[in-house]
Amino acid sequence: MKRYLPYLVSILAVVAVFAVGCFERDLFAQPAGAGAIVAIDEAAGTSGSNTKENAGGGSASKSKYSTGPRKKVRSSGGKNVRPGAAPQAAPQPRPLKPYAGPILGDKYTFLNFEVISAAKPIYRLKAKQAGASGLVQVEVLIDENGDVLTARARTGNKLLWDEAEQAALASKFNHPTDNGRPARATGFLVYRFGNADDDDEP
Repeated sequence: MKRYLPYLVSILAVVAVFAVGCFERDLFAQPAGAGAIVAIDEAAGTSGSNTKENAGGGSASKSKYSTGPRKKVRSSGGKNVRPGAAPQAAPQPRPLKPYAGPILGDKYTFLNFEVISAAKPIYRLKAKQAGASGLVQVEVLIDENGDVLTARARTGNKLLWDEAEQAALASKFNHPTDNGRPARATGFLVYRFGNADDDDEP
């Protein structure tokens, strides 16, 4: 056994150096914009936050903030609007009613995978021409029905904040539950404006 000890030490040293190198280069890390909801170019002729996708997948897997299975929900299938068509009113924050129940999550809870119908923000030509791109984080408060009560952008280029907040307000989430009882949830969504190469750390 003693004669194999130098070989074992050498192998462990090589593995340690390799692992340190990988972590320094973030080879094991998840990409910064992974799971981000991608904005739609305004030139594509779509209206504000009307275009939605089934971001959460609607699978029967367990929700991060719910103890029950997810409900299968169809995408609302937002429609593209012809250029020149009258834009619909932007979604507004819902009035906050008194609430004494549990609030799940915190401002660091990533919620993109809890979305069952994600409104995509519009990447406005004005913002694009000004060079605004990358990731935007929007902090949200979700009610017991999975509707967004409040949405406040907190990172990224401020020219992109309004569109990201409107998209968050128009999105629908899994119903938060605490041991089977309705609850509220808080956390953040990530939106990408432009290509992944343009992502800035939020």
